[in-house]
Amino acid sequence: MKSNTYEQIISEIKTLRRQLHKCPELSGSEKETMKRLKEFLQERTSFTIVDCDTWFYAVHEEAGAWTSKAFRADMDAVTGEDGQLFHGCGHDGHSAVLAGLCLLLEGRKTGCNVYAIFQPSEETGQGGKICSRLLEEKGIREVYGFHNLPGYPAGQAVIKKGTFACASRGLIINLQGRQCHAAYPEEGINPAWLIGELIGSIPSLAERAASQGMVLATIIEVKAGGENFGVSPADGRLAITIRAERLPELNRFQAFILSLAEKRAVEGGLKFWYEIVDEFPDTYNEPDMAEVCKRRFEESRIAYVEESVPFRWSEDFGWYLMKAPGMFFGVGAGEDCPGLHTGAYEFPDEILEAAVRAFEALL
Repeated sequence: MKSNTYEQIISEIKTLRRQLHKCPELSGSEKETMKRLKEFLQERTSFTIVDCDTWFYAVHEEAGAWTSKAFRADMDAVTGEDGQLFHGCGHDGHSAVLAGLCLLLEGRKTGCNVYAIFQPSEETGQGGKICSRLLEEKGIREVYGFHNLPGYPAGQAVIKKGTFACASRGLIINLQGRQCHAAYPEEGINPAWLIGELIGSIPSLAERAASQGMVLATIIEVKAGGENFGVSPADGRLAITIRAERLPELNRFQAFILSLAEKRAVEGGLKFWYEIVDEFPDTYNEPDMAEVCKRRFEESRIAYVEESVPFRWSEDFGWYLMKAPGMFFGVGAGEDCPGLHTGAYEFPDEILEAAVRAFEALL
C-alpha cells in the first residue's frame, strides 16, 4: 500500500476515534472495539494482525531490521456516575493514535520491526500484565506508551524521569468473629473494633513504610453487620486502596497493615483473610530512557515539559517496563479539558496529530 499523508491519517483516525467512542466496553470484554480496530487496520495497512483472544497486536516487519520496538494503546472504558460505560479515560483516543502510527508506517522503512499492541483491561491492571509477555517472546528491545493529560496545553508532551505513575493495589481485609445479642456484646466477637483500630493506625504505618516518596491509603469500603440494632455482628470487611511511588514501599506498607491485622485478629479470636485486586506496579521511567525521549522530541521539534512530581494515579504500563527498556509519557489534552473519569470528559480530537507525531519521533 502507498504512504499516507498526515492530513489523510488524521481524518481517518478522527472518524475511527468517534466510532470507538460510541461502543465503550468493560475491561476484558472489548470484543466490538477489537473488531473495529482489526477491520480498520486490515483494510488500510499491510500489517500482520495476530489475534490473542482478549487482545491483539499488529506487526510491521522489515527485511534486515536491526531492532524491534513496541507501541501500546489501551481499549477499555470506565463506568460513569449513571452506571453506564463511557470512554471517560480517553482509551478510544489512545487506540486511534496507535492505529494512526500504523497508517503512517505504510510504505515506509524505519529499520525496525514495529509491534502495535492493542491492550484490554488497563483499568484493572490485568491487561498490561498479560500483554507484556510479548516483549520477552519476541525479543522486543524498546516499548512506548502515552496517556492524555487534562490540565496541560493541548498537544504538549509531558516527560517524567523516575516514577511517572504510582504503584497501587486494592487490599481487602475480611474478619469473622461471633454474633451475639447487642445487649450482651461481651458474649460475642465484634470485628468493628479491630476495623476501627486498623483505620486509625494507617497514617503511622504509611509513615513507617515511606522512604523514597509518597505512601498513601484511601478507605474504599467499611462494613460490619447491618442496621439490625439488636445484633452485635460477626462479619467485617475493610477495603482500602494503597499506593506508593515505588513498588518496594507499597509492598512494605501492605506487609505492615496485614501484620497488624493478623496479630490483633488472633489476639481477639477473629478469623482473618485478605484479598488483592486491581494490582498496578509503578510506571517507572529510567532516567537514561527519559533523556533519549527528550532528545528525540527535540530533534522532531515536539514541545514538551518535564514534570518533577509523579502522578498519583496508576497505569499498568509498568508491567511492560519490567520486561524491556521504554518510556511512558503524557500528551496534554488542554488546560480547560474536563478531568479524566468525569462525566464531561471526551478525548479531544485536536491532539490526535500531536500524539501520532510523538510516537513517530520515538521510532
